[in-house]
Amino acid sequence: MAGEIEMAKDAKKLTVAAVQMESKNGAVEENLRRATGFAEEAAQRGAELIVFPEFMPTGYVFTPEIWDAGEPADGPTARWLAETSKRLGVSIGTSFLEAVGEDFLNTFLITGLDGSAWGKVRKEKPAAVEACYFKGEKNDHVIETDFAKIGVGICYENQLSFLPRLMCAGSVDLILMPHSAPSPTPTPLMRQSRLDEYAKVLEKMPPMYASRLGVPVVYINKSGPFRSPVPGMPFYRQDSRFPGTSTIVDSDGKVLERLGLEEGIAVATVSLDPARKTCTAWPGHGRWSLQVPWEISVFVAAEACGRGYYAMKNERRRKALEISSREGARREE
Repeated sequence: MAGEIEMAKDAKKLTVAAVQMESKNGAVEENLRRATGFAEEAAQRGAELIVFPEFMPTGYVFTPEIWDAGEPADGPTARWLAETSKRLGVSIGTSFLEAVGEDFLNTFLITGLDGSAWGKVRKEKPAAVEACYFKGEKNDHVIETDFAKIGVGICYENQLSFLPRLMCAGSVDLILMPHSAPSPTPTPLMRQSRLDEYAKVLEKMPPMYASRLGVPVVYINKSGPFRSPVPGMPFYRQDSRFPGTSTIVDSDGKVLERLGLEEGIAVATVSLDPARKTCTAWPGHGRWSLQVPWEISVFVAAEACGRGYYAMKNERRRKALEISSREGARREE
């Protein structure tokens, strides 16, 4: 058809699924049980790669209670991914709170069709007060799989300028954007009108990445309520919800599927086409990969304060060491 981009001979088709679901805080086993049904439905609909939100098993709350949902590398989530991938014959990915030594890390793990772990990406830049509860780790954000080189940007990282540079450097074939991103509660500093503007910026983000890099993008967010205190702000409490809008965009920038507010599964077939891949010069916005409301800059200060809080918490060290010491124990029994 006139105007369409002809696909290269070595292009591949891949059916992907973005699972948009609610997660209960700290209820790892319950969240994984619910996720099983979503995975089964996605596989029945033809998905070859199924992606769940950031911290799907963990939940999301800004208190030390989140550490109770921490897991060793071979904990419940890793086992669930391996068992479910192998049983359904699909690849599955999500992120969980991993205890490594005396630290907590936000780890995204993908398993292959035979249940083997294809690789991990760890969140490098915790968003604002997230830095109180887990540590960032520098890495290339790329996972080599049997069918594609997958780039992973975990939530807030996609808004930062380092992420598209890494995607270009890694020459990725597909980008996954797992989120656990609730709508912020308005404050005198951040009015509702500005939050609405910020939401529109995030809506444009997946198509922008796809268009500029020439690769498909799968954006996955949660659904459901979000309630949490905020460290250092005793008189302020987040009381909002996760906005959903999980989106699948093809390598030509066309939005193939976009969910609304409620739980659901987006399924679409995308093109992994080397002829479309490009590293078009990214517009310069300093720290940011796209232009955001200036008020979002408060995230930078909150992250710095969070790192200090995290460093001082002996409770965090004790809890992480306790959890990480369980790694391998099951295999030795």
